[in-house]
Order: sequence, then structure tokens, then C-alpha cells
Amino acid sequence: MSWISLTRLKGRDRIAKRPPESLVVLLHDPDASVAWVTSMAARWSVTVPNTTFIALDGLEQLSAPSGDVTPEANDEPGSLNIAAQRLETLLDRQLHSHRIDRARLVLVGFGYGGTIALHLLLRRSWTCAGILAIAAHLARPLPRVLRIDCKVRLIDCAVQGQIHHGRLRDDVALLNARGIDTRGVVLSAAPLADETVRHGGAYLVELVATAQRSNGTHVNRESSHA
Repeated sequence: MSWISLTRLKGRDRIAKRPPESLVVLLHDPDASVAWVTSMAARWSVTVPNTTFIALDGLEQLSAPSGDVTPEANDEPGSLNIAAQRLETLLDRQLHSHRIDRARLVLVGFGYGGTIALHLLLRRSWTCAGILAIAAHLARPLPRVLRIDCKVRLIDCAVQGQIHHGRLRDDVALLNARGIDTRGVVLSAAPLADETVRHGGAYLVELVATAQRSNGTHVNRESSHA
């Protein structure tokens, strides 16, 4: 497991080594190549200046302590919780290394990567500026109490030619009802298609702008569900 640095500061004095205004961490699906994620980041980086992109290579190693890394094993609540705990530790190290706080961090997850990002947010209250989850799974039921100040943007893609508009609509409504700023779109394209990259890039511009406007602190909001 390793971190791959994709993009450094733009328009700044590199010698001064100032921290970036925002940090984007990409979590790819184990079925996708990390090389593809890096090429996507290169396209996105031109629209979000003063941002560092990094990707985690070896996401599947975060869970399945017995060595079982099948999709079914990784989607179990216990495995997701293990993966989220380990990811939390890795993210905190990266934030410290880049001298940046969570309020300036955006997580972008594809498939299983997006599922872990949502689990980290909703079940460990690990808030950041925003999460973009593409072709991810939102586990139900949600926790009874949520303390979250984070934007969530969801992209659902066609799976084997089938499009599930209702599922995304329900996910967006559920999160908004719990006080989480959520929007989403359903695409007839695959998770790695150009159309998905374009829509994801538009969402990312918004989330990075939120991160860069941050004063470095989050005000947690408590949402309860009877």
C-alpha cells in the first residue's frame, strides 16, 4: 500500500513549500487501475488551482484481515469499519504531512473507494470539506445521530446496462433529510467513462472551492432521527 502524489502547487513558490489551499485524495475501486485514476486527476487538476492530488494504491488491503479481499467480504459492515479505521489513520498522516486540516480535504471515491469514504463520514463522524462518491454504495440504516458538516455529491452509473434512478433519488433525499448538503446525478455511462469524468469534475470544482473558502474549522451539526 502506498500513496502516489499526482499534482503539486500551481502558481506558488515551490521553494517556500507553502501548504496547498486544498487536498484531494482519490480512492480507486480495486477493480480499476490506479494509473487510470492518476490520468483522471491530471485532467481535473487544471480546473482546481493550488490543490494537491494524491491517490492511495492498494485500497483493498485496508480491510479483510484474514486476507479475503473479495467484494462480498469487503462490503460486510465489519470489514468496512476496519477499512474506515485504517483509512482514517492514513488520512490523518497525510494531512499532517501537507500541513493542512480536514476542512480543506476533499475525498473522491470510486466504487468501493466511495463506499469507504461514505462509511467514514457517516459512521465515524470523520468530516471534511466534501465527498464525491462515484458508483458507491450507501449502507442503511444511517446512524441514529449524525454530527456532520460536509457536502456529499453522488454519481450513480449504469451497471450492466441498467440505470437505477430511484436508488440515487432515495439516497439524496435520505441524506438531505438528515441535514447533509447532498446532490447527485445518474448517468448512462460507466464509472470510468468521459461523461462521468466531466460530471465528476464539475462537482469537484464546487467541493474544492468550499475547501479553499474554509477558515480551517468545522462547526459540527447534530442530526437525530427518531
